[in-house]
Amino acid sequence: MANSLNMPLMDKVVVIDKEYMDEKYADIKQRLFKVTGGFGAQSFTSGSALIGVFLCDGSTGRVNSAFVERLATEEEIKSVATC
Repeated sequence: MANSLNMPLMDKVVVIDKEYMDEKYADIKQRLFKVTGGFGAQSFTSGSALIGVFLCDGSTGRVNSAFVERLATEEEIKSVATC
């Protein structure tokens, strides 16, 4: 299993578990991450890296796929407009 959800994550928005984020990023809006690549983005690969963009500030980064809590809801994604 390449990611904690055992499903393809490419082009999906995920929620990073706050356990793995600094306290200042505890708000859900700060933890929304759009996956754009990485070997952890597929359920059938052996890698764990997710490459993508944090929606709230547009910063790019790499996240371990084990840090993914779940897929983001449409409401959560829309809430980023108020970051």
